[in-house]
Amino acid sequence: MNFKMKALVAAAVAVMSVSGAANAAIDNAAAGNSSVILTVFDRANNVSAVFDLGFHYETFAFGGSQSASSSSWNLASGDYADAWNSFLSVASLDNITWGVVAGDNTGSAAQLASKGFITTFNTTLNNNAPDGTGFVFAQHSSPLAGLNDYINANNNLGNHGQVENGGSVATSGKAYAGYVYNGNKVWGLGPVALDKLGTEQGVVQYLSAGSVRDRGTALTYDATFSLGADGILRYTVAAVPEPETYGLLFAGLALVGAAARRRKSA
Repeated sequence: MNFKMKALVAAAVAVMSVSGAANAAIDNAAAGNSSVILTVFDRANNVSAVFDLGFHYETFAFGGSQSASSSSWNLASGDYADAWNSFLSVASLDNITWGVVAGDNTGSAAQLASKGFITTFNTTLNNNAPDGTGFVFAQHSSPLAGLNDYINANNNLGNHGQVENGGSVATSGKAYAGYVYNGNKVWGLGPVALDKLGTEQGVVQYLSAGSVRDRGTALTYDATFSLGADGILRYTVAAVPEPETYGLLFAGLALVGAAARRRKSA
């Protein structure tokens, strides 16, 4: 291979490396299609970790292709392992809580299905019905802006810039889970979104209503997330949906379709 050809190959490799690093970063909600991320959090020991699950808001939305099938992730192996082990070296298993979140921060909170976010919810709390939390969609921009800050800060840590789906650990600042989880809720709004290891959490998607004063729509998935002390995260879809779930599914698909048409016409 002559010198000129070697230079061209080297340049191509450099471009591919830069492109790969850019594509590897966690996507935030500002573009309307954030990555689905897992947070593990030990508030007592001031440490948290974030893991990019490789899913995105639009395809994990209610009725979407990725939300329709069960999946699992092993935090103790592969590109997650360094962050998981580093987190466990500081955290106490009894103190660890966890949650999953993703969002769409485009459009207007006063436009039907324009904004939205997906979150786990703690099913053990009696006051935690997802569609009865008093969540007013006029407040929606703040948690999504906070989620953007949280994702962007974590992108500067760990291996998020080098691998497709990685992990990071933080103890302070906007990358720390205490920044975005206030009272164990996303920005202090909606349902309690964190629970202990070994528990199952429900999944809900919130979509904006037609007015900033309306409560919007809460679409509860017929599925759960669970995370064990062994680092295995599972997303489990119920085998046979109940009849009322089909009604919610059709309503959810209509709202998500409306959002997609809005973005296409914008």
